[in-house]
Amino acid sequence: MPSLPDFGFPFAASGPAGLETAAAVVAKFSTVFEIVVLSLGLVLWLALVWRARRAVLQRLNTLAVQAARGIVSRRLRQVSARRMFQLARIGTRLASLALILFGVAVWGTLLLDALPGTHELAEDFEGRLFREVAPFAFLFLGALPNLVVVALVYFFARVANELSNHYFVSIIEGEVESALFDAVTAETTRRLADIGIWIVAVIVAFPYLPGSGSAAFRGVSVLAGLMLSLGSANLVSQFTSGLSLIYGRVLRPGDYVQTAQGEGVVERIGLLSCSLRTARDELVSLPHTVVASMLKNYSRGVGGVRFATEVTIGYDAPWRQVRELLLAAAAATPGIAPDPAPSVRQTALEDFYVRYELLFTPEKPADKLPLLGRLHEAIQDRFHAAGVQIMSPHYHRDPVAPKIPPASGF
Repeated sequence: MPSLPDFGFPFAASGPAGLETAAAVVAKFSTVFEIVVLSLGLVLWLALVWRARRAVLQRLNTLAVQAARGIVSRRLRQVSARRMFQLARIGTRLASLALILFGVAVWGTLLLDALPGTHELAEDFEGRLFREVAPFAFLFLGALPNLVVVALVYFFARVANELSNHYFVSIIEGEVESALFDAVTAETTRRLADIGIWIVAVIVAFPYLPGSGSAAFRGVSVLAGLMLSLGSANLVSQFTSGLSLIYGRVLRPGDYVQTAQGEGVVERIGLLSCSLRTARDELVSLPHTVVASMLKNYSRGVGGVRFATEVTIGYDAPWRQVRELLLAAAAATPGIAPDPAPSVRQTALEDFYVRYELLFTPEKPADKLPLLGRLHEAIQDRFHAAGVQIMSPHYHRDPVAPKIPPASGF
């Protein structure tokens, strides 16, 4: 019987060698096919997880919007929908990440098991995976109730924080009227409420944190307490001084005040310091203890900001004439508001002269320095034109010639 022609295929050869070669080829094709199937399975798993993740996020977004429609307040409705959607997105992303890592681990194990010569590596990887990951999984499952409590505490703290912010921001923006709070006290109370809410949340949730009873947590607690005790003296002093200024309504943004470090317009009031814009357009930040020590608020008068300048005139000048000259100088000075009208009062009867004080209200309190310069020029012009001498406070005796500049000087 004639033999078959040899076309180069290994299984065409007869005998045991040909069978072994054919079996090797089949094994290689089987390995490649298994790798392809595993890779396609991983891709399919990732695609399914991704599609499920998108579907869940869209559904949660719809549910959050529907649940928030029953809330009357527009700001609170937006906050509630956004907060619920954020929490849902965090949970969905964590779950999808866990599923992706699980799929990659299974794919890697099966791939190592399918490749020739890596069976032992696959078994070692599988054993190591279960040996090292399983305790963490059981630990996580054991701590899951405590983590649920921590998540609930965080959720309720965020809700309380958002409600508090919504209420006080509504007062600040004028949407809600309150007899207890104004814009400044509402902002301060909002910050204090935020701090208090999160401190209470940390105190409640701390015992439920995994490892809260360990030596590391105790060391961090001791270190935090030590740092707080060392730096709390000055901090508490600043804080209490700020509360007394804010809730005592001693000063407000826009007030013109004088402190031990200077004077200016209050721009911002914080919990520990306030900012002043001086007449030289300098922004100065002062601690509340410095502000509260020597504070003069010129804006708390009945008519608003009231400035004063003094002049001392001898007894030989009629006081009615002095008063009229000061009022005329104030009326001729640009930048002084006509309402309330400037006024003059005699503050002291000294040994050799009378001390007069001119009270006036500026149109712009920040322009105090240039306004005083113009007013002093107008006072000198009026007194010199009327022949009234300004010789005080260093008054010794009546001069032989009047101390008045020549008429050409003004």
